[in-house]
Amino acid sequence: MTASSERMKSILKLVCVGALVVNLAACNKANSEITDPVVKPVKLLEVPDLATRRYDSFIATIDATDRVALSFQVAGEIANIDVRMGSIVEQGDVLARLDPTDYQLAFDARLAEYNLAKTAFERATQLHNKKLISVDTYEQHETRFKAANAALEQAKTDLEHTQIIAPFSGVVSITFSKEHQVVGANQPVLNLIDNRVLDVVLTIPVSYVETYGLKHIASSEFQVVMDSHKQNPIPAEFKEISTQPDADTNSYQASLTFNKPQQLNLLPGMTGQVHLLNEKRGRAYQLASSAWVSKQQNHGQLYRFDSDTQTLSLVSVELDDDGHVVSGLTTGDLIVQAGVENLAPGQQVRAWTKEGGI
Repeated sequence: MTASSERMKSILKLVCVGALVVNLAACNKANSEITDPVVKPVKLLEVPDLATRRYDSFIATIDATDRVALSFQVAGEIANIDVRMGSIVEQGDVLARLDPTDYQLAFDARLAEYNLAKTAFERATQLHNKKLISVDTYEQHETRFKAANAALEQAKTDLEHTQIIAPFSGVVSITFSKEHQVVGANQPVLNLIDNRVLDVVLTIPVSYVETYGLKHIASSEFQVVMDSHKQNPIPAEFKEISTQPDADTNSYQASLTFNKPQQLNLLPGMTGQVHLLNEKRGRAYQLASSAWVSKQQNHGQLYRFDSDTQTLSLVSVELDDDGHVVSGLTTGDLIVQAGVENLAPGQQVRAWTKEGGI
């Protein structure tokens, strides 16, 4: 055998050994990939403190408890309006005035007529007491005096009605007229609302009333939470509720009343929520249908996640007639929310976390 043949055999042996090493490494890698456990991510929900007070929420709108459209009781030209929309006024403030010239002249004329009639009547009384004039003459003077007095009182009232005076403290919500505009008697000039005590109007679904009853709603504790001041719940008192539901909305309309906090600028038309304390749901807890491993009428099963071992365990819970969990869970328990049909007790999983951009 030649030297070249020996070298060729040596090379072939090295090639075979190298190929065998590569194949073994690939097999080990494949085996490693097969045997390494796959840790599945799961979405978890933490059970809240079931001992805390539970509230039911309803959309609500602020309304004024006291609202009035103010007008002049006599016709005339508006001389000036002393307030604008949003002006805060006190009871007794003059809000607007008519040009009083004609009414002042009429009052002065009625006053002069009254003074003459009064003087004549007083003289007639003296003469009648001395029996120097007839009863008919005396009664004529008396009638003229009473008519003059009535005319004077009417002129005085008309003159006073050339002003609009605030009947209570509040805020001007809208003005309908302008200065130098001629208005008729009882024609609305501006609206005034009392913004110290406010109403809140809410609608309550018929299904809720059927479940808990009108008496439960009327005797409940309420909080008003405005969309613009969510950090400031306002205590409110029940005022009234309709006894018949609205056919269009299939709901009852209710109203509450509350004192406006001084630091909050609240006006009719603002929206928020009413929170109704529901003691009947104090220790009940509702879960999404996707969380149930099994669920019967009064009991069910869920997967609870152990953060120490990163594994799942099956937990049995009791339900009330509405399907709410009433026992079997503890505050802080981590419950699998979805995908339970692909899981098993004792399986190792990890908590799913939302990735950036997803």
